[in-house]
Amino acid sequence: MFICSYVVEKFMKYTTIRISIEDKKKLERLSKKLSKNLADTLRYAIEVAEREADKFKGDVDKVLSTLKHARSIEETNAEKVDEYLYGGTD
Repeated sequence: MFICSYVVEKFMKYTTIRISIEDKKKLERLSKKLSKNLADTLRYAIEVAEREADKFKGDVDKVLSTLKHARSIEETNAEKVDEYLYGGTD
């Protein structure tokens, strides 16, 4: 098994990516939590993101377009949630 892994890595191609300093710091923190190097942590994060994205069955554009109608209702009273959501009381 180890030999197979070595053969795969021997022929891997590499590239450089640019990320913000903040994202690199996040990746470094995650790397420490997972006890992995930065490259393995990034691979892991991509795998998790792909699995999560595959679970989503909706239309992202439709979800984002609803934000056009969003507005702040400032401080709210939880007892009036129906009024906030549906506009008025019956």
